[in-house]
Amino acid sequence: MELLHQKVNVAHLKFGMYVSGLDRPWLDTNFIFEGFHVNNIKEISRLREQCDYVFVDPERGVAVPRDLVMASELASEDKLAKIFRDPSGDERYPLETTVSEEFKAARNSYDNTLDLVSTIMDGIKAGRSIKTVAIKQSLNNLIASILRNPDAFMWLKQLKDKDGYAYAHCVDACGLAIAFGRHLGLPRTELENLAVGTLLFDIGKLQLPDDLLKKPGRLTDKEYSLVRRHVEFGVRTVSEMKGNSEDITEIVLHHHERHDGKGYPRKIAGHQIPIGGRIAALVDCYDAITSERPYSDAMSSYEAIQLMYEFRNKDFQADMVEQFIQCIGLYPAGTLIDLSTGEVGIILSQNRTRRLRPKIMLILDKEKIAYDINPILDLIDNPTDDEGNIIEIRRPLSAESYGIDTRDYYL
Repeated sequence: MELLHQKVNVAHLKFGMYVSGLDRPWLDTNFIFEGFHVNNIKEISRLREQCDYVFVDPERGVAVPRDLVMASELASEDKLAKIFRDPSGDERYPLETTVSEEFKAARNSYDNTLDLVSTIMDGIKAGRSIKTVAIKQSLNNLIASILRNPDAFMWLKQLKDKDGYAYAHCVDACGLAIAFGRHLGLPRTELENLAVGTLLFDIGKLQLPDDLLKKPGRLTDKEYSLVRRHVEFGVRTVSEMKGNSEDITEIVLHHHERHDGKGYPRKIAGHQIPIGGRIAALVDCYDAITSERPYSDAMSSYEAIQLMYEFRNKDFQADMVEQFIQCIGLYPAGTLIDLSTGEVGIILSQNRTRRLRPKIMLILDKEKIAYDINPILDLIDNPTDDEGNIIEIRRPLSAESYGIDTRDYYL
């Protein structure tokens, strides 16, 4: 595959080059825009301070001379690298609604998908056959809602029932996979297979004892070996589905594989793992650690994102982790945050070009008194406080901070 983005040492940057990617996530730097032309020496100096190398898009600016292009693992390792380096979701799936406009449809599709999981599970227990086409039809509304505006789903994810982890995990992982696939720009047909695969990737756990799945303590080696067999059981189940596709089977088979080859069941690594399996593994992990489970408390979304970043090039492909963070934002929709003004708000929606400047619904003023009418603050506009300082997000808060019940503010 011809590599469209040229890897170059920051020492060789020239004016007019278009920097499309860094050797680290954009969120780890102080660059405002995720992609820009190099127009002055100050920008080159900032890049040299923060990066060892960057990626240049020769189609959008001055090309890197052939003798200065660094060898890139992306050129030979993975034919899908461009998807993670240069996702096209914003062009293929532009936002069609606001969060408030989308919320009702998102809530209905979410609830219907929960019912779908229950129906599927009951059907399997009763020995009834599953039809892939029927599942895809049932998921159409969820997919359509997330394509119109994924932030409405992210809000709903915050409402997960602590006592319903198993079913909610299936739906939340499915929705996260759709949102991530949308961000990457995957075609609709691939999104449908991704949705079905992630909805069903834990279906093999139906053949495991309930007390084992709900055990609060550490599993013994024997118990863990049995739990791992849910992949085998799940593959067998989906393989028998009418109208099943290879993509769906691969997602179920590979959702516990890891980038460094230390996953299971096949212990394959890197580009050997199909893209659906990689996405499923990532969203499975993220949703699990942000959920209350019998043996573990939930992390906040912010804490989970920091942890996922530490997993790059170990559990998950580095570029994929970075793009997942870009997809959901450092502060996902529904996150309670503390502002530099002392006000408290909830992330309402992401700004796609500047992820650190989201739209916020204000809940408490700087004296921590609740607003009668909740103002909307869009950080993309660089609003300032009474002293003229640009307002920033200071830190995320737990959902129960200041006695707030975030459920009272969902649209």
